[in-house]
Amino acid sequence: MNRIDIVVAPGPWAAEPWRRAFEARSAGRKVHLWPQDGEVVASDNYVICAWKADTQVFQQPNRPRAVFSMGAGVDHLACLAGQAAIPIGRIRDPDLTMRMVEYVTFAVLYLHRQIAHYRREQAAARWTPVVQAAASDVRVGILGAGVLGKACGLHLQQLGFQVAGWARTSTDVGFNVFNARAGLIELLQQTDILVNLLPNTRETHGVIDRQVFESLSRCGKPGAPAFINAGRGEAVVHSDLLAALGDGTLSGAVLDVFGVEPLPADDPLWSMPNVLLTPHVAADSEPDVVVGQILQDVARLEAGQALEHPVDLGRGY
Repeated sequence: MNRIDIVVAPGPWAAEPWRRAFEARSAGRKVHLWPQDGEVVASDNYVICAWKADTQVFQQPNRPRAVFSMGAGVDHLACLAGQAAIPIGRIRDPDLTMRMVEYVTFAVLYLHRQIAHYRREQAAARWTPVVQAAASDVRVGILGAGVLGKACGLHLQQLGFQVAGWARTSTDVGFNVFNARAGLIELLQQTDILVNLLPNTRETHGVIDRQVFESLSRCGKPGAPAFINAGRGEAVVHSDLLAALGDGTLSGAVLDVFGVEPLPADDPLWSMPNVLLTPHVAADSEPDVVVGQILQDVARLEAGQALEHPVDLGRGY
């Protein structure tokens, strides 16, 4: 069997853990860490495994057999959309899904249990309990009802929350899912906590704007609605988010992703008391888990088979 070489371009991630993970499981395949091992790949039989890497990695003398995203998103591979016949693969592993479930559950509970209020009271040494709604009285709307959205929604249902979703097409996920623009407005009007898990595509860019925030329910028991973004920052109109958080349209937010990362130090979000920020860590990829799935697909290529989880870059997923 003609073994396929592995080119690893982890971009902003620490490189050596990825090298070690691939080398430990490569079964004799050559592992090339890019650009540390050189910017030119001296192979005519290789794949590229990348995460937000410099696009120069794709400008090699020979075309790769396939390109794999090492994280949940594939928007960082948009530069390949015009290059026909290069298969694009993505990971779908239970570990990454469960990490997102953990984060979204934490964020919903953080907002639902009004933890920001208690942190402020703790800082002032004040004992000030507030009225707390039951989970069964809180409606969570999830934008994006794919693998991650389904898993998060079902887990929140188990905690007692009312859950609904919105997706591009009809899908059966175990809770009600709305479609199209009319369906989005209908979902928003019955949502107290909005969760964004949408991928970054042409259709989702800037879809969460002032109108979305103003369409959220204000008659539920929690009062003013809240927002969680663990999908992609590009889906949100940043100025509209700042305004909604500043004027009370939104009571608060938990934000993990941003249109510009790292978030600039002078961004007003850093100092907003009703906002919790995390640095894009909702569902980090674990090297050992990701490498195993990628190498399974590499073995499929070596056997003349198609990728298990191919991506249509035109659709963005």
